[in-house]
Amino acid sequence: MRILGQKDIVQLLRFEVERAGSQRAWAKKHGVDRPKVNRVLRSVKRPTPSIIRALRLRIVVVSD
Repeated sequence: MRILGQKDIVQLLRFEVERAGSQRAWAKKHGVDRPKVNRVLRSVKRPTPSIIRALRLRIVVVSD
């Protein structure tokens, strides 16, 4: 298992959006609101659980 930080998730989302052709296309394909995708890409909002699931990731809580 590899632990990804917020920057890693945004970078993966950016790559997947480019692969899909647009934010709208990616959001529609995965049933996510396009404005949420845009806010995450601009680092205005943290990645939402729906975006994390759409990227086939899962949330894991780690402690030091």
